[in-house]
Amino acid sequence: MNEVAHTIDRVKDSNSAVLITGESGTGKELVAHAIHRLSKRCEEDFIPFNCSAAPPDLIESMLFGHRRGSFTGALQE
Repeated sequence: MNEVAHTIDRVKDSNSAVLITGESGTGKELVAHAIHRLSKRCEEDFIPFNCSAAPPDLIESMLFGHRRGSFTGALQE
Protein backbone atom coordinates (compact mmCIF):
# COMPACT_ATOMS: atom_id res chain seq x y z
CA MET A 1 0.00 0.00 0.00
CA ASN A 2 2.91 2.35 0.67
CA GLU A 3 4.12 1.83 -2.90
CA VAL A 4 0.63 2.58 -4.26
CA ALA A 5 0.41 5.76 -2.14
CA HIS A 6 3.87 6.82 -3.36
CA THR A 7 2.87 6.26 -7.00
CA ILE A 8 -0.36 8.25 -6.53
CA ASP A 9 1.64 11.11 -5.04
CA ARG A 10 4.13 10.97 -7.92
CA VAL A 11 1.51 11.13 -10.73
CA LYS A 12 -1.20 13.34 -9.19
CA ASP A 13 0.08 16.56 -10.76
CA SER A 14 1.13 15.09 -14.09
CA ASN A 15 -0.52 16.35 -17.27
CA SER A 16 -0.08 12.91 -18.81
CA ALA A 17 -2.73 10.24 -18.99
CA VAL A 18 -2.39 7.51 -16.36
CA LEU A 19 -3.31 3.91 -17.18
CA ILE A 20 -4.13 1.85 -14.10
CA THR A 21 -3.99 -1.91 -14.59
CA GLY A 22 -4.59 -4.86 -12.32
CA GLU A 23 -6.76 -7.81 -11.54
CA SER A 24 -10.50 -7.43 -11.07
CA GLY A 25 -11.39 -6.21 -7.59
CA THR A 26 -7.98 -4.76 -6.72
CA GLY A 27 -9.15 -1.16 -6.35
CA LYS A 28 -8.13 0.40 -9.66
CA GLU A 29 -11.08 2.81 -9.62
CA LEU A 30 -10.26 3.78 -6.01
CA VAL A 31 -6.73 4.64 -7.12
CA ALA A 32 -8.12 6.69 -10.02
CA HIS A 33 -10.41 8.59 -7.64
CA ALA A 34 -7.48 9.24 -5.28
CA ILE A 35 -5.30 10.59 -8.10
CA HIS A 36 -8.11 12.89 -9.22
CA ARG A 37 -9.02 14.04 -5.70
CA LEU A 38 -5.38 14.98 -4.95
CA SER A 39 -4.67 16.58 -8.35
CA LYS A 40 -4.76 20.21 -9.44
CA ARG A 41 -7.86 19.31 -11.49
CA CYS A 42 -9.91 18.03 -8.55
CA GLU A 43 -12.63 20.62 -9.26
CA GLU A 44 -13.09 19.24 -12.79
CA ASP A 45 -15.36 16.32 -13.69
CA PHE A 46 -14.13 12.79 -13.05
CA ILE A 47 -15.40 10.13 -15.44
CA PRO A 48 -14.15 6.57 -14.84
CA PHE A 49 -13.83 4.38 -17.94
CA ASN A 50 -13.79 0.59 -17.66
CA CYS A 51 -11.78 -0.61 -20.67
CA SER A 52 -12.71 -4.25 -20.09
CA ALA A 53 -16.40 -3.41 -20.57
CA ALA A 54 -15.81 -1.78 -23.98
CA PRO A 55 -15.47 -3.65 -27.29
CA PRO A 56 -11.71 -3.93 -27.96
CA ASP A 57 -12.00 -2.53 -31.50
CA LEU A 58 -13.88 0.58 -30.29
CA ILE A 59 -11.84 1.61 -27.21
CA GLU A 60 -9.62 4.00 -29.18
CA SER A 61 -12.54 5.85 -30.76
CA MET A 62 -14.42 5.94 -27.44
CA LEU A 63 -11.45 7.56 -25.69
CA PHE A 64 -10.09 9.78 -28.46
CA GLY A 65 -13.00 10.22 -30.88
CA HIS A 66 -13.38 9.25 -34.51
CA ARG A 67 -14.19 10.62 -37.94
CA ARG A 68 -17.59 10.14 -39.53
CA GLY A 69 -17.61 6.93 -41.59
CA SER A 70 -14.39 5.56 -40.12
CA PHE A 71 -16.22 2.40 -39.06
CA THR A 72 -19.72 0.95 -39.25
CA GLY A 73 -22.04 3.07 -37.14
CA ALA A 74 -19.74 6.13 -37.06
CA LEU A 75 -22.43 8.52 -38.23
CA GLN A 76 -21.17 11.66 -36.51
CA GLU A 77 -17.91 13.04 -35.15
